[in-house]
Amino acid sequence: MYHILCFGDSNTHGYNGEPGGRFPYEKRWTGILAQRLGPEYRVIEEGLNGRTTGFAERGKKYKDPVPYLAPCMLSHMPLDLVIVMLGTNDTKPVFNASVEEIARSMRKLMLRVRNYLRVREQRGRVLLTAPVPMTDGVLSSGIEFDLTSVEKSRQLAPLYRSLAKELEVDFWDAGTAGIELCGDGCHFSERGHRKFAQEMERRVRVIFDAD
Repeated sequence: MYHILCFGDSNTHGYNGEPGGRFPYEKRWTGILAQRLGPEYRVIEEGLNGRTTGFAERGKKYKDPVPYLAPCMLSHMPLDLVIVMLGTNDTKPVFNASVEEIARSMRKLMLRVRNYLRVREQRGRVLLTAPVPMTDGVLSSGIEFDLTSVEKSRQLAPLYRSLAKELEVDFWDAGTAGIELCGDGCHFSERGHRKFAQEMERRVRVIFDAD
């Protein structure tokens, strides 16, 4: 059996931007992916609303993934693939982080992921996924983003691609897949979750077929 850890933010958690709450497991991309892959694969959902690559707001340090990453990975090992999709929340004005700073923060996180696999003599692969960029819908949704956040979310993919090449990990730009978002301009719609799962399945199978 292949063990796949999906480490991300609210879109991995399955947050429903309309009207809020959470999509049922069978409608979240992780649940759909598990169903599509079949019994030979175990898909482990580790999504948290507001999670960043390494930034933390005052009173919300739990959204910084660094302290949680080691116990998370170690508790789920052995792992054959770790899918990391983060960066959207880093664009919030409260952090005032440039896209280069976000990419550097992601680099530190990716090194930790890779090192934890190596320490435990795991041969698991890593798939760095650039998030789907936000749309202007966030400006009227009440979410803590602004127009600069939207622009930054559109600039992450090229930096992540270069990072994946440097670290010799797999890469996918989810922004190229036509994933539908809710009216809030940030979160996957139900149709978006289905499409994302379909696209992710293709990439997962390619990764394991290459081994």
